Amino acid sequence: MEVKIACPKCDWEPDGHKHWICDNCSTVFDTFETTGICPSCKKQFKDTECISCTKLSPHLDWYRNLDDWLMEQLAKIRERILADTE
Repeated sequence: MEVKIACPKCDWEPDGHKHWICDNCSTVFDTFETTGICPSCKKQFKDTECISCTKLSPHLDWYRNLDDWLMEQLAKIRERILADTE
């Protein structure tokens, strides 16, 4: 299961480029590479602005299939734990 990243408002998908600028230290970065944290000053951004529609959305809302991915990872961990205890 792959986690897809897309704007919750217009479905624009980030292209991996550094489009976002930290309003604290002016560092240009890819917010999805750092999960919404400025790599220079470590400011955590709760919201992310879409490059296409320019609307703000909570950063976590950009991640699609995150719940399914997490459940899949937890199942794999449980399998490994059970295998180690046998």
